[in-house]
Amino acid sequence: MQIDKLRPERVFHFFSEIAKIPRGSGNTEAIAKYCLCFAQDRGLKSYCDNYGNVMIFKGGTEGYEQSESVILQGHLDMVCEKCPDRSKDMEREGIDIVIDGEYLRADGTTLGGDNGVAVAYILALLDDKGTIAHPPIEALLTTDEEVGLRGARALEASKLTGRQLINMDSEEEGILTVSCAGAVRVACAVPVVYEETAILMCAKKVTVSGLLGGHSGIDIGRNRKNAALVLAEFLHDLSRHIRVGIAKFSSGGRLNVIPQTAEMVICIDGAQEKEFDRLLASYNSELKKACAQTEPNAYVSAVDAHIPETCLNSTSGNTLISTLLLVPNGVLAISTDIPFLVQTSSNLGSVSLESGALNLGFMIRSNTDHGKAETLRRLRALIESAGGMVTLSDDYPAWEYRQVSPLRDVMIETYAEMYGRKPQICAIHAGLECGILAEKLEGADMISIGPNMKNVHTPDEQLEIRSVERCWEYLLRVLERLK
Repeated sequence: MQIDKLRPERVFHFFSEIAKIPRGSGNTEAIAKYCLCFAQDRGLKSYCDNYGNVMIFKGGTEGYEQSESVILQGHLDMVCEKCPDRSKDMEREGIDIVIDGEYLRADGTTLGGDNGVAVAYILALLDDKGTIAHPPIEALLTTDEEVGLRGARALEASKLTGRQLINMDSEEEGILTVSCAGAVRVACAVPVVYEETAILMCAKKVTVSGLLGGHSGIDIGRNRKNAALVLAEFLHDLSRHIRVGIAKFSSGGRLNVIPQTAEMVICIDGAQEKEFDRLLASYNSELKKACAQTEPNAYVSAVDAHIPETCLNSTSGNTLISTLLLVPNGVLAISTDIPFLVQTSSNLGSVSLESGALNLGFMIRSNTDHGKAETLRRLRALIESAGGMVTLSDDYPAWEYRQVSPLRDVMIETYAEMYGRKPQICAIHAGLECGILAEKLEGADMISIGPNMKNVHTPDEQLEIRSVERCWEYLLRVLERLK
């Protein structure tokens, strides 16, 4: 079967058309031009802002001309990944779509269902010749979502008048996403002082392994250990019994990832090696008990290392240990509005000793702006009390849960009428463009939906064909009721 024969035919037609266009993040000029030409060919007003975000406007159908406008939103870019044996140049070549039973996939690459399906839905609606009842539509197609929500950040939103927004960048049917976390990246630098390594010392390279790590938003509530803090705990226990000189300490690198590994090089008195071994065995026994159910392979190991010329002096060593043990990390607050939702968290994603400083990198997330600000205060107070500096970047706001949401009410009622059950109301502790759009479109009532997708951002990405049809029918019914 050809993709154009799948239902709904116009949706899959446009999905097939945009799959031919290379549209990785940072390479969206061609897909933006396609959308603008599409609008021009149909006599629809359109606009492209300075960052490449596309807006297309269509009036309401008969009887809906004076209804409140609805913003339909998705993003133009996709993550471009391919199998190692594929030679496809994804900067210049499109996607080869394969119908695989109940799913669409690509031949050895990412499919681009995230977020090509939203673009296809929107183009199919805009292409309709009056058979679909709908209010005035303001289509918003952002760019570079996959690399820090950059298109939404740069959006010139003044041309958008609607304050009802349906985002179609979710990946599980039957779920209405109503809130997402805002976030900020934090770089901290605490000055440290070195001294020459004392004589009669031996060196140990200590490594943490066997941890699961994970996404700092999605997995932060799963009680997973942070490798840097495991190492800091052992270092604290060690320093209470024997003299320790810290030469190196490193962990992680990506702030949105819970570190799986960490290592340090330390110097100890050669006469205390047996005590070192005893303390290491004791800490591993404690760690094994603590992680038996969640991370049974967690382990701290040590091997002999070359003796470094310098180590941190005792004051800086103590500062390193106390700072690491006191930084806000992990789940900091649970939502009172949505059961089991992690509301505020902090992830210590990177640690290094270089350039005369203890360097720490954090990703702080919260589904409320207050939670993010509160965590920043705590962290800033701790770092500055140690004589350090704090630098913020990529700060974007939360999409906060609305107690009153007429759009949510309509979408819940519509879903219940169609399927005999209410949809799941969900919030995510990760970023969506809705957080930024909520700030730019003051007072906007927003919901995020989408069809079933699997393994997005990988060459195993799949898009469920029937789910695309069901979500299309649901979207049309919602628009019909927004009169």
